[in-house]
Amino acid sequence: MSEFINHGDSHSIENIEKVAEKARELEAIYDVVQDPLVLIDSDFNIQRANLATIRFAKNNKYDELLDRKCYEVLYQRTDVCPYCPKINVKSKDKNQSYSTPITREIFFRSEDKKQTLLLEFYPYPKQEDLFWMVEKISDVTKQRDKEEESFRMRNLASLGILISGIAHELNNPLTGISLTLQNLKANWQNQPPEQIEKRLDMIKNDISRAAIIVSDIISFAKTDKVKVTLGDIVETITRAKDTVIRLYPHLSKNINWRITCDHEYQFPFHPGKMERLFMNLFRNSLQAFDYRPGEISIEIRKTKNWLHIIIEDNAGGIPDSIIQKIFDPFFTSNKSGTGTGLGLSICHSIVKEHDGNISVKSVEQKTRFTISFPLTNDITEPNS
Repeated sequence: MSEFINHGDSHSIENIEKVAEKARELEAIYDVVQDPLVLIDSDFNIQRANLATIRFAKNNKYDELLDRKCYEVLYQRTDVCPYCPKINVKSKDKNQSYSTPITREIFFRSEDKKQTLLLEFYPYPKQEDLFWMVEKISDVTKQRDKEEESFRMRNLASLGILISGIAHELNNPLTGISLTLQNLKANWQNQPPEQIEKRLDMIKNDISRAAIIVSDIISFAKTDKVKVTLGDIVETITRAKDTVIRLYPHLSKNINWRITCDHEYQFPFHPGKMERLFMNLFRNSLQAFDYRPGEISIEIRKTKNWLHIIIEDNAGGIPDSIIQKIFDPFFTSNKSGTGTGLGLSICHSIVKEHDGNISVKSVEQKTRFTISFPLTNDITEPNS
């Protein structure tokens, strides 16, 4: 009998040692975690903690952490933290996932040092009606600072691009004014009055376009519907073509323009914005030609209740890898860095303001933009 007892005691001791060894292994794993890990009972007392918790709590002795309130030791508070989830589950829910943490992000000041802490609370079912929780504390101060700095840099970059885009838009009418003034200054003594008057009208039109651009920038955040008036789209396209040729004489020098339409088409649109739409598209084609000879064709036709405007150039086409991105704001394929990538985005915006659609295809070294506007009987007269 004594031999059986001795054998049983030996077996028990061996089991205890194995359990103790496993506990030491788990404790070693627990302690190498760099973030504080704390086991807290239902009365907010600390029952277990790793070495990182001792460092976080500025406490050199492990035993001094145990059985003390977590909010006192960790956060120097006299009452339960307001961000504590206060897990009080009365009965164990078999469907509850205890691996999904409850998270809180807090600002914490320790020794005049501000920290951003990410707290993760994992419910731990101690007994049938008793739940403890494991709290993991991560210092995400540097990470959040980097995110905020990155956000500020993105905002500054966006602001820079926006300012560049505004300059890009205003540069067209300002360039027209400058060229016309230079021509007047050089030739005003030899030109007849009607030519001088014609150039003064051109300056007036460019100033009006600049004013419209500034007005659009001011009202950028407004969602008011665009004001439209009955206009001749063929006349507007022709005016945009003439303006682009005047602004970019060298790019336009070897370009053949072809406008095809069976008669005049009138429908309600905003004349200034519509002219900007076609100016941007024509300028985009001219830049694609890069001083090479070619042709830009414009076809206007009507099908049922839609007016379609097809603009095609043979400047080489658009690669498949970027054709889906060309309407994205700030996207540009111009490697010289002279473009802002806003031109086609502005085109897309203007078309949508008129309840239209714009699409692009590129085949056989040609690029074709198709713009479609709905035709209705509703005509909005401009405000006086």
